[in-house]
Amino acid sequence: MKIKSNTIYVILFFLMFALHFFIWQNLNIGFETTFIKYYLFLTLLFMMVVTVISIIKKIYPNYVGFAFMGLVMFKLMLMLLVMKKLNLNEVPNYKVHFIIPYLIALVLETLYAVKIIQDEEVSETSKDE
Repeated sequence: MKIKSNTIYVILFFLMFALHFFIWQNLNIGFETTFIKYYLFLTLLFMMVVTVISIIKKIYPNYVGFAFMGLVMFKLMLMLLVMKKLNLNEVPNYKVHFIIPYLIALVLETLYAVKIIQDEEVSETSKDE
């Protein structure tokens, strides 16, 4: 049984969440509700990006890169709004606990988009031959 690439990225995202939550609990930081709300929103954005990129790949395969760049800008805008709304700066070391997971999710999304673009290029070159 072959696992799809988007499944691997989703599993890696949830492993990051589990590891971060384990570290959070061992450090006794508190603010668990803020942590959970942040990760719910980050998960929603991550799943949205992966889903929209997959849909764009099927409809407009040549525009996956442009769609990804637009989604990253949209995601950054929403994250800035949510960070102010959740008052994340009240959490000790909030930059470590909230910016690093955002960047890891961004790396996973980027790797997924690159894989989709590379697969599309391979399929186009095989059609030409």
